[in-house]
Amino acid sequence: MNARRVLLAHLEICRPDSMFYAGLVGLAGAVLAARLGQTDPDTWRLFAAWAAPTCGWIASLYGGDYFDRELDATAKPHRPIPSGRMSPRTAFTGMVLTIVLGLVFAIVLNPLNLVLGAIAVVSGISYSRTFKARGIAGNLMRGVPTALAFLVGTTASTAIPPWELLPLALAFWLHDSASNLVGALCDTDSDREGGYRTYPVRHGDAASLRMLTVLNGLWIALAVGWPLLLADRLDLGWLWPFLALALPLCALCQLRLTRAPRPIPRLAALRAHEILVGERLVLATGFIAVSGRPGLAVAVLAPAVVLTGVARAFMRRRDHPSLRR
Repeated sequence: MNARRVLLAHLEICRPDSMFYAGLVGLAGAVLAARLGQTDPDTWRLFAAWAAPTCGWIASLYGGDYFDRELDATAKPHRPIPSGRMSPRTAFTGMVLTIVLGLVFAIVLNPLNLVLGAIAVVSGISYSRTFKARGIAGNLMRGVPTALAFLVGTTASTAIPPWELLPLALAFWLHDSASNLVGALCDTDSDREGGYRTYPVRHGDAASLRMLTVLNGLWIALAVGWPLLLADRLDLGWLWPFLALALPLCALCQLRLTRAPRPIPRLAALRAHEILVGERLVLATGFIAVSGRPGLAVAVLAPAVVLTGVARAFMRRRDHPSLRR
């Protein structure tokens, strides 16, 4: 197998159109904790706050392809493992190596992160092995690593995560649970055929959209309301422009799903999910800006958006031929 083919297989598994988000969440945790604690963490600590969640996110993607390889053999035969471009052992090794690397970054920040890292690993694997097929429990389990990414990031600036930031960790948890539910709507047919009893498979489109409304309403309430309680300690003026973009994107995603035919076609769900790919980048960097670092927020958002857009175009051509136009 030539080097280009191998590289493309790894890129497909790592999904570069989604891999930048988790690191931005960790970085947001770091700079917010620094703002509340009036500290100024070294640059390497900010990098580690970004790198640890990024490695964890990539590990979850390797793990997802490894544990879903039998389902993908039927539903997504073009994926690296069922297509023969990557062996299951290679995917498993990639998962283990990125878990270890992520734990190294996290433990360098604070040895106590070994506990948070272990919880993230267990939640990620249990999602793929068990909870993905257990309805809303699977969606909620998938949101756990993002909340932990935020908490790990805070340890770049303080010994333990500040209690004042726990509501925001919950907001990211709910946000990614909602995002995962949209992803489940994309895969309803293949999940049903593979015996995965996801929430859309169990309850249908209408109930899934109602649950999506609840999850979105909860995280939006926290994302908007929590900063108001800390108005005297944050630069709120820098947050609102980001939310003014992120919230309409979230609403547009839900509107497209609501107006889609029933049952919701895979193409319609995929187009809606693509909106969330950009929305969550804006949301995470908004909480970098509110810490008083708007320059840093723009500096990380701009390349993330560009690279995500390029990667999305690449993944669209390879994974979803119907999205080429």
